Amino acid sequence: MRFGDSSSKFAILGALSLKPASGYDIKRFVASSIGHFWNESYGSIYPILKKLTQEKLVAPQKGPQGGRERVVYALTTQGEKALREWLLQPPRPEPFRSEILLKLFFAQRTPIDISMAQIQEKKVAEERRLAAYAQIKEELPRQHPGHPELPYWLMTLSYGRHRSEAIVAWCDETRASLAKLQKISKPKKSSNSK
Repeated sequence: MRFGDSSSKFAILGALSLKPASGYDIKRFVASSIGHFWNESYGSIYPILKKLTQEKLVAPQKGPQGGRERVVYALTTQGEKALREWLLQPPRPEPFRSEILLKLFFAQRTPIDISMAQIQEKKVAEERRLAAYAQIKEELPRQHPGHPELPYWLMTLSYGRHRSEAIVAWCDETRASLAKLQKISKPKKSSNSK
């Protein structure tokens, strides 16, 4: 597997390095763990599993589950090697895209109240994330005591917490700046107009 390949392949190899899983199991794993910083859709998981199978990086195993046939994928020795090689490579630069920043950049064309509301919505969303991160931080050690990967999971969680805290602080700062702009842009009443 080339290192220029989609990181999604390696996300799936990483998930399978923890335990064999079906495509559905992988999607559930992504949603409940790495989904805070990495997302995979069902539409991408199954084609990637097919390609990983063709490249002999995973091995499908069929078996009954709940009365139906289910395919569970396991990491092969080649898959483990590919994952380790990828982990040794420096991360690719990540393109940063933010719709809220794009809208704010051009916001002079809209009422300031609109930007204020959008920034407030962003703050509320990040505060919800912070609450979720706090709950995860409490639950992870209880659910996985002594797990050798727990310290790494907590480090990624810490990144998310720091990122959300920074965004909340930025939202407060930006709303204060917008409030100042709002005061400046309001027409002043003259003493003659009553």
